[in-house]
Amino acid sequence: MKALQRDIEKQKAKLIARANKNGIYENFGQKEVRDLEEKHIDISDYMDEMNAKRKEVLDFDDWCMDYCG
Repeated sequence: MKALQRDIEKQKAKLIARANKNGIYENFGQKEVRDLEEKHIDISDYMDEMNAKRKEVLDFDDWCMDYCG
């Protein structure tokens, strides 16, 4: 779970820098959300730990949608 949190923080920093440079666009952060899902989420695992990871990725997705710069 620490690896996922570290990757989320890296993606946030990258997205903030990109938004400051280029502005915010439609679908802001969606590629990064998909990358995190592919790397950290096992679609066949529904144990508590994997569901917690899904929630963290969903929270990051919500952050991307709400980010205003």
